[in-house]
Amino acid sequence: MVEPRLRPVQVARYRSALRRRFRLRSAAACARFVDALGFCYAFTAGPGAVPGVFDVIGTRSVDRMWSWAWRWKDELATRRRVFYGRVLRRKPTFVSRALLPAFYALSGNVGEGDDHLAAYEAGRLSRLARDLYEEIARQGPLTTWDLRHRFVPRGDRGHSFHRALADLQERFLIAKVAEVAGRGAYAFIWDTFTRWMPDVVAAAARLTDAEAAAAILRAYLRLAGAAPPAEVADLFRWPPSLLPAAAAAAGTVTVRLDRTDAWSLPELIPRLVRA
Repeated sequence: MVEPRLRPVQVARYRSALRRRFRLRSAAACARFVDALGFCYAFTAGPGAVPGVFDVIGTRSVDRMWSWAWRWKDELATRRRVFYGRVLRRKPTFVSRALLPAFYALSGNVGEGDDHLAAYEAGRLSRLARDLYEEIARQGPLTTWDLRHRFVPRGDRGHSFHRALADLQERFLIAKVAEVAGRGAYAFIWDTFTRWMPDVVAAAARLTDAEAAAAILRAYLRLAGAAPPAEVADLFRWPPSLLPAAAAAAGTVTVRLDRTDAWSLPELIPRLVRA
C-alpha cells in the first residue's frame, strides 16, 4: 500500500527543521549531535542529504568553523567518544558509538587478523593497502609520516598512498586514534580497528546483515525524512539483495515523492505531511 504523496519541499522543510534543533559551540555539543543523528559528515554536508557539522555550527566565520570542527574531531575521536573516518563516499564522517557496530558488521570483516587478506584476494584492496595494513598491525600505532617514509618513494606525491589509507578507513580496517604536530604540520596516528575498538567488533558479531542495515537505514531516514531506495544503495554501497531485507527489518513504508517511490518511517509521515 502506497502512503501519502509528498512534495520535495515538504522533505526539505523537514530536514531544515531537524538542523535548526542544533547549534554547536563545543565538542560536547558536537558529540550529542552525532549521537542524535547516528552519523553525519564531519565538516561540510555531502551526498545523500546527510548534514555536516558546518550546517549546525554556532558561528558564521569560516575560519572559526574549520578551527572548531578540526579541534572537535581530534578530541572526540581520540577519546573514542565518536568514530571519525572516511566512511560515506570517502568524505570525513562521524559515526556514533551506538551505531558503529552496525557499520562494522556490514564492512565484510569478522574481526580476524586476515580480514584484509580476504578483501585483497577479492580485489577490494590494492597491494599497497594490504602492505600498509600489515605494517600498522605489526608496528602500530604509526603516524602518517612514518608510513609515508616507508611506503612512498622520494619525489612521489603519494596519491596511491593516500588512496590506500582511504580504502582501509572505508573498510573499517584501520582507525585514526590521535594526531601529532610537528614539522610545521600535523599527522594522524593510525592503528588497526580491531585493536582500537575491540568492543565494537564484539558487538558487531552479534548482528545479522539485515539487522545492521536496518539500524543504519532507520537512522538515515530519521535525518533525511524520505529517500528513494536507489539513493540509499548509492550512499551506503549496499548490494541490491540487502535492500529489501533492510527495509523490512527497519519497518519502512513506501511514499510517493515527486513521481518516485521512496522509503520513510511510519512515525515520520505526520511530520512530513505537516511540513
